[in-house]
Amino acid sequence: MRPRGPPLRACGIALLLVTAGCLGAPGGRTDGHAATSPGTEPGGSATAGADGEHTELPGTSIDWPDGPKERPERPPTLNESSVGSFARTYEYRFVYNSLWYDETSEVSAECELDAVDRRGDAWRAVVTCTAYSNTGGESAGDGTATATSTVLHADWFTQTYVYWIDGESVHRERAEG
Repeated sequence: MRPRGPPLRACGIALLLVTAGCLGAPGGRTDGHAATSPGTEPGGSATAGADGEHTELPGTSIDWPDGPKERPERPPTLNESSVGSFARTYEYRFVYNSLWYDETSEVSAECELDAVDRRGDAWRAVVTCTAYSNTGGESAGDGTATATSTVLHADWFTQTYVYWIDGESVHRERAEG
């Protein structure tokens, strides 16, 4: 007789992966990041407004998820091309790591850059990604999973995020609508 612990744990992990980002506190953010007031966020940055006063970048600084992909380096020169490429790469790696569980994870992600524009001293880039992962399963020796394997599947349904990038920081927020 086989113990029930590992399959139950696997189902629990699958449920957590599938519902990630769907749960939130009443009135709270639903993108997995806590809302903060201006000036209270570590690593927050200011950008000059039209009247020369400094204002906080929208969104929140990003906690990097564990996984095999490293956070990309911010480009030394910020322009439309470098910001667009950076934001797309950043979101791809963020999504990949968010769906990656362990060495048996097979993650598939597609990301597109939707827009880039300059807002004051900061750049705004919009990126949309769709992704999924399959984790686990017993290998048949040829790298494929066997019919009796337990495979956890997780979806990253199409989601759009706005990146705010300036000389010191990168912020991310879920796109509205």
